[in-house]
Amino acid sequence: MLAVIVLLALLLWVPFVCRFELAGGDGAETVKKIKLKWLFISRTIDTDAVPERKPREYVKKQKEVEKRKEEKAEKEMDISRAFELVRTMHRPAITLVRRVVRSIRIKELSCNATFGLSDPADTGMLAGFLYAVSAPIARSPVVSIRLDPVFWDQTFVYRARGSIGITIWGLIVPAIIFVCSRPVRAEIVRYIRGR
Repeated sequence: MLAVIVLLALLLWVPFVCRFELAGGDGAETVKKIKLKWLFISRTIDTDAVPERKPREYVKKQKEVEKRKEEKAEKEMDISRAFELVRTMHRPAITLVRRVVRSIRIKELSCNATFGLSDPADTGMLAGFLYAVSAPIARSPVVSIRLDPVFWDQTFVYRARGSIGITIWGLIVPAIIFVCSRPVRAEIVRYIRGR
């Protein structure tokens, strides 16, 4: 019994660490490496490996099944119901996202991007937007963001490297608070009664 309690405590409070390196763009080598680590267990995911090709018949059947599911979903939810759902759920959803983001610990984050659009004015507007969005994140001493707008050529090259940690407990508590909020409970009850 004590071993189960210790294992549960370790699972809830020992953080999972995710190290990643992503790179690519125009003429650059594409790199996608992710390493997940928890205590002594680690797993490396390298997405540069060539995926196995599926037979054409299997792909066609999967597309048909997905198309049927989409048509069924469109019939079930009308526009007014979707707007009502967004109106009632947007505040709890935003609160959930904020709490989950706060529970993530950024240990290191480095991002370099070189970008340019066909119109220099569009490049300038995009650069201004990206500088404004990245400014609050770049205040942290462990975060380094470098943006290089190119006004004379259309290009895009990026490289991101980082290490983040997250605990299961940091995800469970916001999820419980989200489910227990009044609008979410009302939607769950409405969904159950509708079935």
